[in-house]
Amino acid sequence: MNLLALSVWLLIGFADEPCQTIETTVSGDSMEGILWNGQKITAYTRACGVPNRYDHLLFTHPSKPNAIVKQIWGMPGDTLRIGDKNQLFINSVEAKTPFGRPYILIRLARNKLRMLEGKPLEGYLVLGHPGSEDSTRFGLIPAKSVLGYVKRDEPYAGN
Repeated sequence: MNLLALSVWLLIGFADEPCQTIETTVSGDSMEGILWNGQKITAYTRACGVPNRYDHLLFTHPSKPNAIVKQIWGMPGDTLRIGDKNQLFINSVEAKTPFGRPYILIRLARNKLRMLEGKPLEGYLVLGHPGSEDSTRFGLIPAKSVLGYVKRDEPYAGN
């Protein structure tokens, strides 16, 4: 699904739904340094608009009983590439961690994301700390799995 189709789908699918928020608590440390275990967060539902890159996406996955929250690194329509030193590039720009360092893909993550190289993304690429349960394990997150998103007020270092 391309970005225009996704936008039209969101507008049609949620035009009658009111913008609402979801209050939840982070459980786990895969976003430590950005979101903390036990931290309360407020997510905006899909009816509130479309999330932006670096916002945090609250989504479901069939293999998990609870909602998951991860950072959005790639948007529908973006392209990705893996560099010679296993660094991640999105739209030809080297992805940096929230701490300003290159995002380096470990073996399993690299293998999963290599299948997406050079093709427009058809969902959200979400990442946590290397090795966490994110798009490197689940693949792209489709719009239908999105419960809401947490807005980022400021960019991270290097973004």
